[in-house]
Amino acid sequence: MLWGRRVNIMLHNLLSFFKTRSLWINLAIALASLVLIFWLIFTWMSSYTRHGDTHPVPKFLDLKTSNLDAFIEDKEVSYEIIDSLWDAKKPKGVVIRQDPEEGTMVKKGRKIYLYVTALVPPKIAMPKLEDLSLRQAIAVCESYGLEYASQMTNDICNGCVVEQRMNGKRIEPGTMIPKGSKITILIGKGAGESGDGMAVPDLHGLTFRAARGKLVDLGLEWVLVTDKGVSDTLAALIYNQSPESGPGKRLVRGATVDLFLTNDRAKLSAQKDTTDSKDPD
Repeated sequence: MLWGRRVNIMLHNLLSFFKTRSLWINLAIALASLVLIFWLIFTWMSSYTRHGDTHPVPKFLDLKTSNLDAFIEDKEVSYEIIDSLWDAKKPKGVVIRQDPEEGTMVKKGRKIYLYVTALVPPKIAMPKLEDLSLRQAIAVCESYGLEYASQMTNDICNGCVVEQRMNGKRIEPGTMIPKGSKITILIGKGAGESGDGMAVPDLHGLTFRAARGKLVDLGLEWVLVTDKGVSDTLAALIYNQSPESGPGKRLVRGATVDLFLTNDRAKLSAQKDTTDSKDPD
């Protein structure tokens, strides 16, 4: 009985507490405070992150590095140059890549990362070309990013590199030189070559990649005449050449052969029929 009476008293006191005005006033104040706190937090976050305040990224490509500060003055973004790359085919000190790309919508003050062409080419060690074939020497020069030109010279070594030069003087392997430098490759004529030269090679039907190897080995130059639509010259087919090959037709080292390239295999048959019709029975 005593325990039940105590429970009734506690319930009565609890109900009386919930009926007091001060409780509801305090609850209302607490709820209003929470609402205000959340509103302030969301307002601050929206302001801090600039939600909805975006701007398109301008085009930095091809701009000179010396003009970037003036270019950025009235823009809503900033920039940072993070790398410089050497490209002999492009002007020095210009933007060649940007991240994010032009037109991307970004928030005000976003930093745009730029890649520019180097003002000075990097230094590389001169490779050893001497004793290689001309074809091998050309492959080495291309892999090192060097320009090259070949010249024939009197030497018993037939078709091999007898000397490598830069600015008219022999350059030792391992010498540090700017990437993109032009190297002159001297090729031996060989002691036994006839004064009448060599037979004109027949290159019909070959890809230019295969024909180029033959011409390099023979010490011959070439000029390409490509059909419309030929994008990969190395894989294109030779359907005509000038001079033509044949009995009594000869060339000396250093002579030039005109090569006509196509992707149309039908031209090979047509040209072969034309050539056969010219040959005596």
